[in-house]
Amino acid sequence: MNTLSPFFLVIVYLIAYLTAYAVNFKYKINAASIRYEGIDSLRGFLALGVFIHHSVIWYQYIQTGKWDAPKSNLYTQLGQTSVSFFFMITSFLFITKLLNSTEKEFNWRAFFISRIFRLVPLYYFLLVLLVLYVMTNTHWQLTVSILSFLKSMFYWGIFSTADINNYNLTSFIISHATWTLPLEWLFYFSLPLISLIIFKKKTSLFYIVISILFICGYFSVNAFRYHNLLPFIGGAVAPFILKYGSRDIKVNNLFLGIIVLVCLFLITQIKTSNYIVCETLISIVFTSIALGNNLFGILKNSTLKFLGEICYSTYLLHGIVLFTVLYFGFGFEKVKYFTETEYCVLIFLTTPIIVIISFLGYKFIEKPFMDKAKKINDVIDSKYPLKTSNNESFVKFFGRIMKF
Repeated sequence: MNTLSPFFLVIVYLIAYLTAYAVNFKYKINAASIRYEGIDSLRGFLALGVFIHHSVIWYQYIQTGKWDAPKSNLYTQLGQTSVSFFFMITSFLFITKLLNSTEKEFNWRAFFISRIFRLVPLYYFLLVLLVLYVMTNTHWQLTVSILSFLKSMFYWGIFSTADINNYNLTSFIISHATWTLPLEWLFYFSLPLISLIIFKKKTSLFYIVISILFICGYFSVNAFRYHNLLPFIGGAVAPFILKYGSRDIKVNNLFLGIIVLVCLFLITQIKTSNYIVCETLISIVFTSIALGNNLFGILKNSTLKFLGEICYSTYLLHGIVLFTVLYFGFGFEKVKYFTETEYCVLIFLTTPIIVIISFLGYKFIEKPFMDKAKKINDVIDSKYPLKTSNNESFVKFFGRIMKF
């Protein structure tokens, strides 16, 4: 067996599924929502896909010293397409919320509190581990000035990256996985503008200004790459179909299921998801699932929903688990002489650890902070309810300027 064989990913998925089944049987967790069960189940596939993708890249890196995409379209797309799906899920969920909001002004205060409590705690937990690993590997001695060290920490603190203490494997420790988080925040901070311009909802000047400042700040330090924004557009298609489309659409018929499978096959024949054709195929698959297609019942499985519930921990923490096993457990030099079969077996043995750690990350970090966010929002809303009439919206502000 080799790392580019389809059997490798099938076995990893099977081991992850059996581990999740056992953990979920013993320690059940309640899914946050079953309204979009296909999407909830899809998440589990996606996070594990990124883990498998990085497992293959790690083997190539140890052999060649180059961190490149896998020499296989299937394994390249396993990572890139999974990330595109994650972006589409984000877009779908929050565009749907905006579309279905009956309030005159969307509750941005609650939205940003929930997003901060949802994404930041686990990220900062990972950051603490990252610093500990870097300092351990640099023998707890500063190799840069304190100012440079603090500067690198600042970058990581705002979801950017930089070598910590001049350690050139800093980002490798987490398999470079956090590059997606700034794009997630770009989308979140763009929503007040989207709400105003596209949905014509009243939006307070404060959030409009914050939105504009964040967008300008983001693109002042990051190049504009249209292919990173395409998934967010693709994910916004389904909400409009659900809101304004025919209620008689049958999404679980054999024909549509076959179309989804054909699209998935075609995606694996394309070198990268950065192409518009590929993103279009991914959008077709995602829209079908978002509308309710469950891939012949596969996405109704409770174990897959469990994997979907813990997927954020899987996505963020799998890299540091891989690094721990490969660097501290065996050492790069020893792994370099592994046969591909031996390396595959090592990843098979690592897979249950990934699932268990992901469950622990969800149970002890993600879930408590999500619950805390809900309590905070409930308290704030009860004491300081939103009063649109007392908030000067950007629409009124702009109107006054035009009259002036």
